[in-house]
Amino acid sequence: MSGSSPTKDKILTKSRELFNSEGFGALAAVDIANHLSMSPGHLYYHFKGKAEIAAALLAAHIGELEAIKGAALEKCAGDDATIETAWTWVHILVEEAWDARFAYREPLSVVRADARLANQIRHMFAVQHDAAFGLLHALRASKAIVATDEAFDGLVNQVALGLAFQLVRMEFDAPVTETPRALIARAAALIMLPITGFIAP
Repeated sequence: MSGSSPTKDKILTKSRELFNSEGFGALAAVDIANHLSMSPGHLYYHFKGKAEIAAALLAAHIGELEAIKGAALEKCAGDDATIETAWTWVHILVEEAWDARFAYREPLSVVRADARLANQIRHMFAVQHDAAFGLLHALRASKAIVATDEAFDGLVNQVALGLAFQLVRMEFDAPVTETPRALIARAAALIMLPITGFIAP
C-alpha cells in the first residue's frame, strides 16, 4: 500500500477490501473506522474522509498499472511480441483491475465523493487504453496480427474497454462457486478473443 505508516497501510488495506466487497457508495468513513475498531477521530487524523482514502487507493492502483504497462511493453516487443505474451500481460492487467474493482464498478460514485478524483479515474482508464494500444501495436509490428488502420483503432478500443469492464460485467453473472482466479482467467480470455480474428495466416 501507499501509506507512510503501518496505521495508514492498515486503513488503506481494509478500505479497499470494504469498497470491493460492499461498494464504495454504500460506505462512509465511520463505517471503515468501525470495521477497524478505530474511533472516527483516529481515522480522520490519518485520512480526512472517504475521498482522501479513495485518492490514495487510486494513486497506488494507477502506479501499479503504469508499472505493469511498462513491463508489458518492454517484454512484448520484437520477436517476443506474440499472442501468448500479450495474453500473459492482459491477464496481469486484469488481476490488477480486480484488486481495485470498486473504481471500475462505481467510477461516478467515486467522482461524486470528490470531483478532484475525476482526473485519477480518467488517468486509470487512459493507462488501460495505452496498454492495449502498446500491446496491439507490438503484435502488429511483429506481424503476429494483420489489421487495417481503421480495424486496428477499433480493436484497441475494444480491448481497452475489456480491460476496464469485462471483469466487472462477468462478476455479476459468475456462479457463486467460481473463484476470483478462475473469473480473472475467463475475463482475460474473453478480452483476447477479438484479437484472434486478426492473427496473421
